[in-house]
Amino acid sequence: MQAPTARVALITIAVPALAAAAAGVRLLVMPGISVALIVAVVLAPVWLGALTRYRWTRALLVLGLLAAAWGALLSVLETARPTGTTLMLNQTGQLLALIGGAGLLLWARTSIGSGWTTTAFGVGTLVNALLMGPHPANPWKYSLAIPISLIVLGLSMHWRSRILPIVVLAGLAAASAASDSRSMTSFLLLAAAALLWQSFAPSPGARPNAGQTLVWLAVAGLAAFMLLQALILDGVLGQAAAQRSEAQLDTSGSLLTGGRPELGAAIALIGAEPLGYGSGTRPVSSDVWLAKSGMDLLGYNPNNGYVEVFMFGGHFEVHSVLGDLWVWFGPLGAAVAILVAATGLFGTASALARRTANGPLVLLTMLGLWDVLFSPMLTSYSTLALLFALAALPAVTAPGVAQGLSPASPPSGRT
Repeated sequence: MQAPTARVALITIAVPALAAAAAGVRLLVMPGISVALIVAVVLAPVWLGALTRYRWTRALLVLGLLAAAWGALLSVLETARPTGTTLMLNQTGQLLALIGGAGLLLWARTSIGSGWTTTAFGVGTLVNALLMGPHPANPWKYSLAIPISLIVLGLSMHWRSRILPIVVLAGLAAASAASDSRSMTSFLLLAAAALLWQSFAPSPGARPNAGQTLVWLAVAGLAAFMLLQALILDGVLGQAAAQRSEAQLDTSGSLLTGGRPELGAAIALIGAEPLGYGSGTRPVSSDVWLAKSGMDLLGYNPNNGYVEVFMFGGHFEVHSVLGDLWVWFGPLGAAVAILVAATGLFGTASALARRTANGPLVLLTMLGLWDVLFSPMLTSYSTLALLFALAALPAVTAPGVAQGLSPASPPSGRT
């Protein structure tokens, strides 16, 4: 009897772990069909049941499916711009992979716990980076930082130590600083600061106040941003980072708009077509001119190959998950991005208020908020799915899950 029991136990652990790893693999098998999406569809009968246990999960599923249909309809009805079926498949596939990945990872979290889910997902993203090849310009910054951070932080959750994740985050921040990664260094340090505060803050009362924690996060984040900006300009992260930051400040007066002028393009395009352009719609010259004029308002010279090829070379790409989804799928797509960000923010605030936040959750919230505003959908949807899965609050208060008693191991009785 022991052998079949052990075999069943192995399956109940191995299958969710492999599914979590697959959710991090963005490799395309065919246009729009990634490994992550295939596994999510195959295991849909399993993870759909997990959606009822968490808040806002069914809303995410419904919004995602409606947005996909709206984006396709916009392109089908488009008469003034060229459209493409392959483009529609690729962009719709990213949205569906985000939705399916979130459900898949929620089921994995329910089955094997947040710690092992994070570790397995990190292994999957590392495999994805190796299959696609590390970025030649800066392998750590563009390919390895997030996978390795998630693997190490996920493993650190099993030691039940409050100090170990802080030490891990500090070490990863040092590696990122040495690799000329300003944003990743900042996120890692902010996550370490949040966990440090949690470790020494007084215990919450009978009713932890997530709203107060949210206000504290906003104020602390703004103060940390100003401090990190001053340190970068002083050359703490190296002269190259300081010179880039000074150039961005000179361009627009802000590191955000100076470093991400695509924001101007997104605002201009959405202002002209607030209902969206369609998931398979290609831009015409007037669209490119409109986007360039928005970037020009931020002091950026848009007459270059980056804008004409990467951003608008046969597709719309505004280097923002919120912007991409709005342009491709209209307000429904924007609602998906906002819902994911809000879930991450409120889930993290609630965990910090209860003093149960963990390293992966806090770091992914920092990354997720940045990605929603300033990173392309293609490179962000998988980590946003993990953020949603780790941050989603239980629909009904349940022992262990709601109280955060065992964040690294599966809740009792759910395997």
